[in-house]
Amino acid sequence: MILTWYIFRQTLSNVIISTFVFVGIIWLSQSFKTIKLIINKGAGLLEFFILSAYSLPSWLLIAIPFGTFAGCMISYLKLQNDKEILVMKSVGINPLRLSNPALFIAILASIILFLISHFIMPKTYKNFKILQNEIRNNSKSLIIRDNIFIDLNKHQTIFIHSLNENNELEEIFIQDRSDPKFVVEFFSKKGNLNFENNIILNMQDGTRISTDLKGRSTILSFKSYDIEIIQENNKEISSRVIEYNEYNFFELLKMSKNAKENKGKLLAEAHSRNTIAFMPLIFSMIVMVVILKDNFSRFFSIYRKTIVIGLLVLIQSLVLIIKNAVHSNILFLPLMYFFPFLILIICFFLLNNNNKYHRILSFTKKVS
Repeated sequence: MILTWYIFRQTLSNVIISTFVFVGIIWLSQSFKTIKLIINKGAGLLEFFILSAYSLPSWLLIAIPFGTFAGCMISYLKLQNDKEILVMKSVGINPLRLSNPALFIAILASIILFLISHFIMPKTYKNFKILQNEIRNNSKSLIIRDNIFIDLNKHQTIFIHSLNENNELEEIFIQDRSDPKFVVEFFSKKGNLNFENNIILNMQDGTRISTDLKGRSTILSFKSYDIEIIQENNKEISSRVIEYNEYNFFELLKMSKNAKENKGKLLAEAHSRNTIAFMPLIFSMIVMVVILKDNFSRFFSIYRKTIVIGLLVLIQSLVLIIKNAVHSNILFLPLMYFFPFLILIICFFLLNNNNKYHRILSFTKKVS
């Protein structure tokens, strides 16, 4: 019991740290898109953190399996390099018992993944897409960017040299093409924005140039001039495509009954919510087999790492291949469950029958 708790504590801490590291890596890689959206649409820092929070369950679906894999590998390789596993084996502790702490952590990780994929991720991903769509269609954000020409709508183009926190502008240029007979251009030294019922741009100390179809221009100077920024309410812009991640398991199954062309995709997405929960357990079992099995005990640490990572990439690739195969033919659907169970059974057999297997081999050699 003391030995199990000793390994459990080390492995759990490494799994948690590794999972946070993977979450951080995913956050950094995905944040560039979110930051670009926030900057382009003029949203605030609060929206950035809300979008990140909504994305966290989707990131955990990736980070938890690989965090479990990395944490188990780090812990047991350290035990192997410190000769602690060798001592434990010499006193009669079999590989399956040595792997119990890692397997218990993997089971906990699998349960967490199951809950996230079925109950948490569909809701948070839906909220993420709704907020993302609202930010993209925020018309006010179009007029708070500086040093770039922006088409506010079909008829108005604006350029602002600088903009401060109080919506005060400097060096403003606007071209207004709303009148088919004239093209009106405004140049102003300064101005400010008013957001009430409509968006009004008040320009001060400027020039208004009106040019007709024949190229004749009329120039007027003004001390103060108000122009309304036209907002276009386009229903097509505000609409969005509902993605599969926004549906839960039962909704996907219900949709697949009435869908013919996308039936395979819907079923594959629905059942992947179940099979993804096996990944932490599979990855940890692979690590246990490679590190604890006698055949690999003479390998250098770098070789064991290479074998484990190679097997992980192979298994993950086959899982994706099977899922994609279900898209085109639902007859492959049982493989989504058969393949993970097969790996778990093989790994369990190798760990549980390690000593018995070698005794059988030695006995057959003596008989021959």
